Amino acid sequence: MNAEQPLAGKHIVVTRPAGQAAPFIGKIEEAGGTAYAVPLIAFRMCEDIRDEAVLNQLFTYDWVIITSKNGADFFMKKVGQAGVDVRTLPAKFAAIGSKTAAVLEQYGVEVSHIPKRFSADDLVKEINNGRYMPKKALIPKGSLARDIIGETIRRSGAQAHDWIVYETYFPEDKKAELLDLIRHKAIDMYTFTSPSAVRHFVQIVNEGNEPIPAADFACIGPVTKKEAEKYGLAVSVCPEEYTMEALVQEMSDYYRE
Repeated sequence: MNAEQPLAGKHIVVTRPAGQAAPFIGKIEEAGGTAYAVPLIAFRMCEDIRDEAVLNQLFTYDWVIITSKNGADFFMKKVGQAGVDVRTLPAKFAAIGSKTAAVLEQYGVEVSHIPKRFSADDLVKEINNGRYMPKKALIPKGSLARDIIGETIRRSGAQAHDWIVYETYFPEDKKAELLDLIRHKAIDMYTFTSPSAVRHFVQIVNEGNEPIPAADFACIGPVTKKEAEKYGLAVSVCPEEYTMEALVQEMSDYYRE
């Protein structure tokens, strides 16, 4: 095996959304692998019954907690449409992960807090042990995101408002594309970066009357891994750091071994 190209000869399916998959695919190809982009989730801005109430209170929050790149982008679009410059908000910003922080910084927003392990669960631990304690937090997020951060803050006696700024949906046109790969390509690994992608993958397999492919599965983060294992997918790769770079590194290490 070429030590510089540990993924040489490997065929890998990338299920990340369109517009977000290119850097991941690039890293797979740099390592010698062949990547197939089949986005199993997509995103769009949506209206929330809380929109008016949240916008009226924007200047009363002491923290805004952004949990993903999509959360950052759609939050900025929402407040922008309302004519608000977020740089004028008195709130500090927390971000789950360095990638999310980088997106906020591109908008000119200073990020004051990032949990060490880049996960919502790690932020919850910081809240529970008193190392991170907002008094009134706004949590912009997607329609399928967990409520764990807001619930933890509220249990502590502080205020937290969850705000749905985008929805996750399944791009139906990708169903035939995935089934074609399953049936006609010798895929070595399927990769997932969200529980939603796992659910849509299993849905397509079941609707196509196909068995779970005899392949390796890679996940980012314990939440996505748990979802995959719930459906009987044997997860071979799950890096401790929840980034594309770490995922490709661990995939490379797995096939080197």
